[in-house]
Amino acid sequence: MTRKVFEIAAVVMALGLLLVFWQRLMGVHGYLLASGQPLFGDFIAFWSAGHATLEGHVAQVHDRVFLTHVQQTTIPGMHVMAPWNSPPPFLFFVIPFALLPYGPAAIAWLLTTGALYLFTARKLLPDARSLVFAVTMPAALYHLGTEQVGLLIAGLAGLALYWLDKRPRAAGVLVGMLIIKPHLALLWPFFLALTRRWNAFIAAAISSGVLVIGAGLVFGFESYVRFFHNLGPSQDLIAGVHVGKQTFGSLFGNLLALHVPTPFAIAGHAVSAAAAFVTALWVFTRPVDWRAQAAALCAATLLLSSYLFFYDFVLLGVGAALLAPPRNKFEVTAMVFAWIAGMSVAFSYAIPLPLCPFSAWLVLIAALRRTMVKRAESAPPHLAPALQP
Repeated sequence: MTRKVFEIAAVVMALGLLLVFWQRLMGVHGYLLASGQPLFGDFIAFWSAGHATLEGHVAQVHDRVFLTHVQQTTIPGMHVMAPWNSPPPFLFFVIPFALLPYGPAAIAWLLTTGALYLFTARKLLPDARSLVFAVTMPAALYHLGTEQVGLLIAGLAGLALYWLDKRPRAAGVLVGMLIIKPHLALLWPFFLALTRRWNAFIAAAISSGVLVIGAGLVFGFESYVRFFHNLGPSQDLIAGVHVGKQTFGSLFGNLLALHVPTPFAIAGHAVSAAAAFVTALWVFTRPVDWRAQAAALCAATLLLSSYLFFYDFVLLGVGAALLAPPRNKFEVTAMVFAWIAGMSVAFSYAIPLPLCPFSAWLVLIAALRRTMVKRAESAPPHLAPALQP
Protein backbone atom coordinates (compact mmCIF):
# COMPACT_ATOMS: atom_id res chain seq x y z
CA MET A 1 0.00 0.00 0.00
CA THR A 2 1.34 3.39 -0.99
CA ARG A 3 1.30 6.57 1.04
CA LYS A 4 -1.39 7.94 -1.27
CA VAL A 5 -3.70 5.06 -0.35
CA PHE A 6 -3.32 5.85 3.34
CA GLU A 7 -3.98 9.54 2.67
CA ILE A 8 -7.16 8.80 0.71
CA ALA A 9 -8.38 6.42 3.42
CA ALA A 10 -7.73 9.06 6.10
CA VAL A 11 -9.64 11.73 4.20
CA VAL A 12 -12.59 9.41 3.48
CA MET A 13 -12.87 8.39 7.14
CA ALA A 14 -12.60 12.03 8.23
CA LEU A 15 -15.39 13.01 5.84
CA GLY A 16 -17.52 10.25 7.33
CA LEU A 17 -16.95 11.64 10.83
CA LEU A 18 -17.78 15.16 9.67
CA LEU A 19 -21.03 13.84 8.20
CA VAL A 20 -21.91 12.32 11.57
CA PHE A 21 -21.15 15.63 13.28
CA TRP A 22 -23.34 17.45 10.76
CA GLN A 23 -26.23 15.05 11.39
CA ARG A 24 -25.92 15.70 15.13
CA LEU A 25 -26.42 19.40 14.43
CA MET A 26 -29.81 18.74 12.88
CA GLY A 27 -32.49 19.99 15.21
CA VAL A 28 -30.08 22.03 17.33
CA HIS A 29 -31.86 24.73 19.32
CA GLY A 30 -29.58 27.44 20.62
CA TYR A 31 -26.75 25.52 22.23
CA LEU A 32 -28.82 22.41 22.85
CA LEU A 33 -28.63 19.36 20.59
CA ALA A 34 -31.73 17.28 19.89
CA SER A 35 -30.24 14.56 22.13
CA GLY A 36 -30.26 16.91 25.13
CA GLN A 37 -26.46 17.18 25.01
CA PRO A 38 -24.80 20.61 24.95
CA LEU A 39 -23.32 21.93 21.72
CA PHE A 40 -19.50 21.78 22.01
CA GLY A 41 -19.84 18.93 24.51
CA ASP A 42 -17.47 18.86 27.49
CA PHE A 43 -16.41 22.47 27.05
CA ILE A 44 -19.44 23.43 29.11
CA ALA A 45 -17.56 22.05 32.16
CA PHE A 46 -14.55 24.30 31.50
CA TRP A 47 -16.64 27.37 30.80
CA SER A 48 -18.97 26.92 33.77
CA ALA A 49 -16.05 26.39 36.19
CA GLY A 50 -14.31 29.49 34.85
CA HIS A 51 -17.55 31.47 34.94
CA ALA A 52 -18.27 30.38 38.52
CA THR A 53 -14.77 31.42 39.56
CA LEU A 54 -15.18 34.84 37.98
CA GLU A 55 -18.47 35.21 39.85
CA GLY A 56 -16.73 34.49 43.17
CA HIS A 57 -17.86 30.87 43.54
CA VAL A 58 -14.50 29.10 43.22
CA ALA A 59 -15.31 27.06 46.34
CA GLN A 60 -18.21 25.46 44.48
CA VAL A 61 -16.60 24.46 41.17
CA HIS A 62 -16.54 20.80 42.31
CA ASP A 63 -20.11 21.01 43.62
CA ARG A 64 -22.10 19.13 41.01
CA VAL A 65 -25.45 20.53 42.12
CA PHE A 66 -24.11 24.06 41.78
CA LEU A 67 -22.51 23.38 38.36
CA THR A 68 -25.72 21.77 37.16
CA HIS A 69 -27.52 25.02 37.94
CA VAL A 70 -24.89 27.08 36.10
CA GLN A 71 -24.97 24.81 33.06
CA GLN A 72 -28.74 24.55 32.82
CA THR A 73 -29.03 28.31 33.21
CA THR A 74 -26.61 28.68 30.30
CA ILE A 75 -28.21 25.94 28.18
CA PRO A 76 -31.81 25.38 29.29
CA GLY A 77 -33.02 21.83 28.79
CA MET A 78 -29.67 20.06 29.17
CA HIS A 79 -30.22 16.41 30.10
CA VAL A 80 -26.68 15.86 31.37
CA MET A 81 -24.21 17.49 33.73
CA ALA A 82 -20.51 17.96 32.92
CA PRO A 83 -18.43 17.93 36.13
CA TRP A 84 -15.24 19.89 36.74
CA ASN A 85 -12.61 17.30 37.68
CA SER A 86 -9.42 19.28 37.06
CA PRO A 87 -6.84 20.66 39.54
CA PRO A 88 -6.85 24.36 40.49
CA PRO A 89 -4.04 25.45 38.09
CA PHE A 90 -6.27 24.58 35.14
CA LEU A 91 -8.52 27.47 36.13
CA PHE A 92 -5.81 29.84 34.88
CA PHE A 93 -6.30 28.32 31.41
CA VAL A 94 -10.10 28.44 31.30
CA ILE A 95 -10.86 31.75 33.00
CA PRO A 96 -9.81 33.88 29.97
CA PHE A 97 -12.32 31.98 27.84
CA ALA A 98 -15.03 32.32 30.49
CA LEU A 99 -14.82 36.08 29.99
CA LEU A 100 -16.66 35.43 26.71
CA PRO A 101 -20.21 34.16 26.25
CA TYR A 102 -20.40 30.36 26.00
CA GLY A 103 -20.58 30.01 22.20
CA PRO A 104 -17.75 32.42 21.28
CA ALA A 105 -15.67 31.00 24.14
CA ALA A 106 -16.02 27.45 22.76
CA ILE A 107 -15.01 28.58 19.27
CA ALA A 108 -12.04 30.50 20.68
CA TRP A 109 -10.93 27.43 22.68
CA LEU A 110 -11.14 25.19 19.61
CA LEU A 111 -9.21 27.63 17.43
CA THR A 112 -6.52 28.25 20.05
CA THR A 113 -5.88 24.63 21.02
CA GLY A 114 -6.26 23.46 17.41
CA ALA A 115 -3.69 26.00 16.21
CA LEU A 116 -1.21 24.85 18.88
CA TYR A 117 -1.76 21.21 17.90
CA LEU A 118 -1.26 21.83 14.17
CA PHE A 119 1.78 24.06 14.78
CA THR A 120 3.35 21.29 16.84
CA ALA A 121 2.41 18.61 14.31
CA ARG A 122 4.13 20.55 11.52
CA LYS A 123 7.29 20.79 13.63
CA LEU A 124 7.39 17.06 14.34
CA LEU A 125 6.21 15.57 11.05
CA PRO A 126 8.75 14.97 8.28
CA ASP A 127 6.95 17.14 5.67
CA ALA A 128 3.93 19.39 5.20
CA ARG A 129 2.08 16.70 3.27
CA SER A 130 1.96 14.60 6.44
CA LEU A 131 -0.34 17.16 8.01
CA VAL A 132 -3.22 15.37 6.30
CA PHE A 133 -2.88 12.67 8.97
CA ALA A 134 -2.78 15.22 11.80
CA VAL A 135 -5.88 17.02 10.49
CA THR A 136 -7.89 13.85 9.91
CA MET A 137 -6.84 11.94 13.04
CA PRO A 138 -10.15 10.86 14.65
CA ALA A 139 -9.09 11.61 18.24
CA ALA A 140 -8.29 15.17 17.14
CA LEU A 141 -11.26 15.55 14.81
CA TYR A 142 -13.68 14.50 17.54
CA HIS A 143 -12.84 17.76 19.31
CA LEU A 144 -15.18 19.44 16.84
CA GLY A 145 -18.00 17.60 18.55
CA THR A 146 -16.84 17.54 22.16
CA GLU A 147 -14.17 20.07 23.04
CA GLN A 148 -11.71 18.69 25.53
CA VAL A 149 -8.00 19.09 26.37
CA GLY A 150 -6.59 16.48 23.98
CA LEU A 151 -5.39 19.06 21.46
CA LEU A 152 -3.92 21.24 24.21
CA ILE A 153 -2.02 18.41 25.93
CA ALA A 154 -0.70 17.05 22.62
CA GLY A 155 0.37 20.54 21.58
CA LEU A 156 2.16 21.30 24.85
CA ALA A 157 3.87 17.90 25.09
CA GLY A 158 4.81 17.75 21.41
CA LEU A 159 6.25 21.26 21.33
CA ALA A 160 8.17 20.58 24.54
CA LEU A 161 9.74 17.53 22.89
CA TYR A 162 10.59 19.53 19.77
CA TRP A 163 12.24 22.28 21.84
CA LEU A 164 13.90 19.90 24.30
CA ASP A 165 17.44 20.29 22.93
CA LYS A 166 16.92 23.56 21.04
CA ARG A 167 15.26 25.61 23.79
CA PRO A 168 15.42 23.44 26.94
CA ARG A 169 14.17 26.09 29.36
CA ALA A 170 11.15 26.91 27.18
CA ALA A 171 10.51 23.17 26.83
CA GLY A 172 10.62 22.81 30.60
CA VAL A 173 8.08 25.60 31.03
CA LEU A 174 5.69 23.75 28.71
CA VAL A 175 6.23 20.51 30.60
CA GLY A 176 5.36 22.31 33.82
CA MET A 177 2.05 23.38 32.28
CA LEU A 178 1.05 19.72 32.02
CA ILE A 179 0.20 19.99 35.72
CA ILE A 180 -3.29 20.76 34.45
CA LYS A 181 -3.53 17.02 33.67
CA PRO A 182 -1.05 15.58 36.19
CA HIS A 183 -1.79 11.94 35.36
CA LEU A 184 -0.55 12.65 31.82
CA ALA A 185 2.76 14.05 33.11
CA LEU A 186 3.84 11.21 35.42
CA LEU A 187 6.67 9.98 33.19
CA TRP A 188 8.18 13.37 32.39
CA PRO A 189 10.41 13.63 35.50
CA PHE A 190 11.85 10.18 34.79
CA PHE A 191 12.35 11.03 31.12
CA LEU A 192 14.14 14.32 31.79
CA ALA A 193 16.28 12.88 34.61
CA LEU A 194 17.31 9.66 32.85
CA THR A 195 18.18 11.52 29.64
CA ARG A 196 20.06 14.12 31.74
CA ARG A 197 18.22 17.13 30.43
CA TRP A 198 18.67 19.05 33.65
CA ASN A 199 17.92 22.54 32.31
CA ALA A 200 14.52 21.37 31.13
CA PHE A 201 14.01 19.42 34.38
CA ILE A 202 14.66 22.49 36.54
CA ALA A 203 12.52 24.73 34.31
CA ALA A 204 9.68 22.21 34.50
CA ALA A 205 9.91 22.05 38.29
CA ILE A 206 9.82 25.86 38.53
CA SER A 207 6.98 26.15 36.02
CA SER A 208 4.77 23.59 37.74
CA GLY A 209 5.67 25.04 41.15
CA VAL A 210 4.65 28.53 40.05
CA LEU A 211 1.32 27.23 38.75
CA VAL A 212 0.61 25.19 41.87
CA ILE A 213 1.54 27.93 44.36
CA GLY A 214 -0.03 30.63 42.19
CA ALA A 215 -3.32 28.75 42.06
CA GLY A 216 -3.20 28.33 45.84
CA LEU A 217 -2.62 32.05 46.37
CA VAL A 218 -5.32 33.11 43.89
CA PHE A 219 -8.01 30.48 44.47
CA GLY A 220 -7.11 29.45 48.03
CA PHE A 221 -5.03 26.47 49.07
CA GLU A 222 -8.20 24.78 50.30
CA SER A 223 -9.06 24.40 46.62
CA TYR A 224 -6.55 21.54 46.57
CA VAL A 225 -8.39 19.84 49.43
CA ARG A 226 -11.61 20.04 47.43
CA PHE A 227 -9.82 18.72 44.34
CA PHE A 228 -8.47 15.67 46.21
CA HIS A 229 -11.88 15.00 47.74
CA ASN A 230 -13.30 15.04 44.22
CA LEU A 231 -10.87 12.40 42.94
CA GLY A 232 -13.10 9.58 44.18
CA PRO A 233 -16.21 10.72 42.31
CA SER A 234 -14.05 11.47 39.27
CA GLN A 235 -12.60 7.96 39.14
CA ASP A 236 -16.07 6.55 39.77
CA LEU A 237 -17.11 7.89 36.36
CA ILE A 238 -15.13 4.95 34.97
CA ALA A 239 -15.15 2.49 37.89
CA GLY A 240 -18.94 2.76 38.16
CA VAL A 241 -19.46 3.07 34.40
CA HIS A 242 -21.37 6.32 34.95
CA VAL A 243 -20.45 7.73 31.53
CA GLY A 244 -20.65 6.19 28.07
CA LYS A 245 -18.43 3.11 28.03
CA GLN A 246 -17.55 3.85 24.40
CA THR A 247 -15.53 6.87 25.59
CA PHE A 248 -13.13 4.85 27.78
CA GLY A 249 -9.47 4.95 26.77
CA SER A 250 -7.72 2.95 29.50
CA LEU A 251 -7.39 -0.81 29.67
CA PHE A 252 -9.16 -0.71 33.03
CA GLY A 253 -12.15 1.06 31.51
CA ASN A 254 -12.22 -1.17 28.45
CA LEU A 255 -12.18 -4.33 30.57
CA LEU A 256 -15.04 -3.01 32.70
CA ALA A 257 -16.97 -2.24 29.52
CA LEU A 258 -16.43 -5.88 28.51
CA HIS A 259 -18.02 -6.90 31.86
CA VAL A 260 -14.75 -8.16 33.33
CA PRO A 261 -15.04 -8.19 37.16
CA THR A 262 -13.46 -5.13 38.75
CA PRO A 263 -10.60 -6.97 40.57
CA PHE A 264 -9.50 -8.61 37.31
CA ALA A 265 -9.82 -5.31 35.44
CA ILE A 266 -7.60 -3.64 38.04
CA ALA A 267 -5.08 -6.47 37.87
CA GLY A 268 -4.96 -6.45 34.07
CA HIS A 269 -4.45 -2.70 33.96
CA ALA A 270 -1.81 -2.84 36.70
CA VAL A 271 0.23 -5.47 34.85
CA SER A 272 0.05 -3.52 31.60
CA ALA A 273 0.96 -0.24 33.32
CA ALA A 274 3.91 -1.78 35.17
CA ALA A 275 5.24 -3.37 31.97
CA ALA A 276 4.86 -0.07 30.09
CA PHE A 277 6.64 1.82 32.87
CA VAL A 278 9.60 -0.58 32.89
CA THR A 279 9.81 -0.59 29.09
CA ALA A 280 9.78 3.19 28.92
CA LEU A 281 12.52 3.50 31.56
CA TRP A 282 14.69 1.05 29.61
CA VAL A 283 14.26 3.11 26.44
CA PHE A 284 15.03 6.33 28.33
CA THR A 285 18.35 4.91 29.51
CA ARG A 286 19.47 4.08 25.94
CA PRO A 287 20.45 7.50 24.49
CA VAL A 288 20.74 6.40 20.87
CA ASP A 289 17.57 7.88 19.34
CA TRP A 290 15.79 10.77 21.08
CA ARG A 291 12.75 10.49 18.81
CA ALA A 292 12.24 6.86 19.82
CA GLN A 293 12.61 7.87 23.47
CA ALA A 294 10.03 10.62 23.03
CA ALA A 295 7.64 8.25 21.26
CA ALA A 296 8.01 5.82 24.15
CA LEU A 297 7.22 8.65 26.56
CA CYS A 298 3.96 9.46 24.75
CA ALA A 299 2.85 5.84 24.40
CA ALA A 300 3.73 4.72 27.94
CA THR A 301 2.04 7.79 29.43
CA LEU A 302 -1.23 6.58 27.92
CA LEU A 303 -0.81 3.14 29.46
CA LEU A 304 -0.28 4.22 33.07
CA SER A 305 -3.46 5.98 34.18
CA SER A 306 -6.82 4.25 34.54
CA TYR A 307 -8.57 7.61 34.06
CA LEU A 308 -8.35 8.08 30.32
CA PHE A 309 -10.78 8.76 27.50
CA PHE A 310 -10.54 8.48 23.73
CA TYR A 311 -9.75 12.19 23.24
CA ASP A 312 -6.57 11.84 25.32
CA PHE A 313 -5.10 9.72 22.51
CA VAL A 314 -4.27 12.74 20.39
CA LEU A 315 -1.02 12.42 22.38
CA LEU A 316 -0.44 9.02 20.76
CA GLY A 317 -0.47 10.81 17.41
CA VAL A 318 2.49 12.84 18.68
CA GLY A 319 4.30 9.60 19.45
CA ALA A 320 3.56 8.28 15.97
CA ALA A 321 4.73 11.54 14.38
CA LEU A 322 8.05 11.16 16.17
CA LEU A 323 8.54 7.78 14.49
CA ALA A 324 7.75 9.15 11.02
CA PRO A 325 8.69 8.24 8.40
CA PRO A 326 8.24 4.54 9.28
CA ARG A 327 11.19 2.25 8.62
CA ASN A 328 9.46 -1.14 8.45
CA LYS A 329 6.03 -2.77 8.30
CA PHE A 330 5.71 -2.97 12.07
CA GLU A 331 6.17 0.79 12.39
CA VAL A 332 3.60 1.34 9.63
CA THR A 333 1.15 -0.83 11.57
CA ALA A 334 1.85 1.03 14.81
CA MET A 335 1.31 4.40 13.11
CA VAL A 336 -1.96 3.27 11.51
CA PHE A 337 -3.30 2.10 14.87
CA ALA A 338 -2.12 5.29 16.58
CA TRP A 339 -4.08 7.28 14.00
CA ILE A 340 -7.22 5.15 14.27
CA ALA A 341 -7.22 4.77 18.09
CA GLY A 342 -9.79 7.54 18.55
CA MET A 343 -12.30 5.56 16.47
CA SER A 344 -12.76 3.34 19.51
CA VAL A 345 -15.63 5.65 20.44
CA ALA A 346 -17.46 4.53 17.29
CA PHE A 347 -16.36 0.88 17.22
CA SER A 348 -17.36 0.40 20.88
CA TYR A 349 -21.02 0.77 20.07
CA ALA A 350 -20.62 -2.73 18.61
CA ILE A 351 -18.02 -4.10 21.03
CA PRO A 352 -15.75 -2.11 23.39
CA LEU A 353 -12.44 -3.65 22.39
CA PRO A 354 -9.31 -2.14 24.05
CA LEU A 355 -8.23 -0.38 20.84
CA CYS A 356 -6.63 2.59 22.59
CA PRO A 357 -4.27 0.65 24.91
CA PHE A 358 -3.49 -1.84 22.13
CA SER A 359 -2.48 1.03 19.85
CA ALA A 360 -0.34 2.59 22.59
CA TRP A 361 1.45 -0.72 23.09
CA LEU A 362 2.21 -0.95 19.37
CA VAL A 363 3.83 2.50 19.40
CA LEU A 364 5.77 1.67 22.58
CA ILE A 365 7.06 -1.59 21.07
CA ALA A 366 7.96 0.23 17.83
CA ALA A 367 10.01 2.72 19.87
CA LEU A 368 11.65 -0.14 21.75
CA ARG A 369 12.54 -1.97 18.53
CA ARG A 370 14.02 1.16 17.00
CA THR A 371 16.10 1.76 20.13
CA MET A 372 17.43 -1.79 20.03
CA VAL A 373 18.34 -1.51 16.35
CA LYS A 374 20.10 1.81 16.92
CA ARG A 375 21.96 0.34 19.86
CA ALA A 376 23.10 -2.59 17.74
CA GLU A 377 24.26 -0.25 14.97
CA SER A 378 26.29 1.81 17.43
CA ALA A 379 27.86 -1.20 19.15
CA PRO A 380 31.35 -2.51 18.32
CA PRO A 381 31.26 -4.93 15.35
CA HIS A 382 31.91 -8.03 17.47
CA LEU A 383 28.93 -7.22 19.72
CA ALA A 384 26.42 -6.05 17.15
CA PRO A 385 24.98 -9.46 16.18
CA ALA A 386 24.11 -10.30 19.79
CA LEU A 387 22.17 -7.07 20.17
CA GLN A 388 19.90 -7.51 17.18
CA PRO A 389 16.21 -7.78 18.20
